[in-house]
Amino acid sequence: MKKLIVLFLGYFSVAVFGVSMNFHGNFRAEGTYYKNADLGSGSNDVKQFIGARGLLNPDIIIDDHFSIRSQWSLLTSPVFTPNGGVPLGVGQGGWIFGDVQSLNLQLSRAWLEWTSDFGVFRIGRMPFSWGYGLVWDAGNQTWDDFQTTYDRLEYRLHLGNIIGALAYSKPRKLSVLGNSNDSEFYTVYLQYRNPEMEVEGGILYEKQERSTSQNADLRGDRPPGGGVSPNPLNDPANSYPLSNKTPYARSNDVVNVYLKKTMGRLTMGGELAWLSGEAIDYNGNGTPDSLNGLGVLLSASYEIHTVKGFIDALYVSGDANLNDDNNNGFVLMNRNRRPGLILGRELLGPYYGNNAGLGSLLVYGDADTYSGVIYVRPGVRIEWSKSWASALEIIYAQKATVSATDTKNLGLEVDFGTDYSVYRNFDLGAKLGYLFAGAGLRVGAPKNVFALSMTASLTF
Repeated sequence: MKKLIVLFLGYFSVAVFGVSMNFHGNFRAEGTYYKNADLGSGSNDVKQFIGARGLLNPDIIIDDHFSIRSQWSLLTSPVFTPNGGVPLGVGQGGWIFGDVQSLNLQLSRAWLEWTSDFGVFRIGRMPFSWGYGLVWDAGNQTWDDFQTTYDRLEYRLHLGNIIGALAYSKPRKLSVLGNSNDSEFYTVYLQYRNPEMEVEGGILYEKQERSTSQNADLRGDRPPGGGVSPNPLNDPANSYPLSNKTPYARSNDVVNVYLKKTMGRLTMGGELAWLSGEAIDYNGNGTPDSLNGLGVLLSASYEIHTVKGFIDALYVSGDANLNDDNNNGFVLMNRNRRPGLILGRELLGPYYGNNAGLGSLLVYGDADTYSGVIYVRPGVRIEWSKSWASALEIIYAQKATVSATDTKNLGLEVDFGTDYSVYRNFDLGAKLGYLFAGAGLRVGAPKNVFALSMTASLTF
């Protein structure tokens, strides 16, 4: 009997110590102040808050073939900060200090990876990134606010520098009786990565299917508090404008190609995504809207020792009339594509409200329009030492499409920031922003906006 016990304990010890667990993640905090974010529309002209977010990523490595990966959000604030219910991107949470409604530890991702001689199999709730993040962005950077997360079954095959993949995803599942309330995405892609040549590119096709019973929810007819949401221009306090202006795809095809190339000091590339098919019935006349949208991103940077210059240009198509059964808006842009401290991060003017981080450049069109956006973002970053760096950037933005009574100009923003690495993984920063507000922000003679943000971040 003793021998059996000893043998059992010996086997159990070997089995336990054959598994390892690694923890990594990040914590960030910010104190932010906005002046004139209401643009003089008559609401409170000062907005200030202290916010934070902590993400924990435990990985269980069973052996060379199996691992279980996950992500936990330490606190979330469903009232003030981005959360999983925000349209066009699952929020990473965070909380405003003093918010008594903050939630505790939440599991946001968990998936199994099986590496075999035939490829890599993944199943579970997992992240997905592609290209420059125009449509799909895992949101793994410390200051990302949104992430692409799918309930997904995926197979990847690595052949040298070529990666091929097939995937089936369930971004939305509300019924086990058939699929009357489901979303189903079918994905295939080819990707080429060659570190020696410093080139990367790929082509992806995804078929997205959503049931007709989701139309009201996806359109955003119901605000988070319930009831029927009015037009956000008339009552911005009771509705979130992005959801109301987004005629989500119902049955559509997405084709995406991207390319990155480094040539000495110069790195350049771009991403193009085309969306076609059917959108939900925005005007409720019983006819699904035809869908034809385009998104294009171009990026370049040039680095000389400690000085790096960069420029990004983005075009996302809009639609001047969402009631004509034809939708040309590119409604799938990932919400991490939000430039600057002001234009991309906070709702301005009539949309201004008691929340944080819900800004988007897509919401400022007239009623029943989807403005889309065009912006150019040049900048320069200088590393004064290994620990200290500063950056200056300028964002000029306008609507891609306007109605006859609308104005394109969203404004010109100038941001200056500096950061200091106290330790290898602990950074402090400060950022100033000033927006010369454009008439397209829908306030007659809008005031200019000032912003100040102090930040701290810890990665581990």
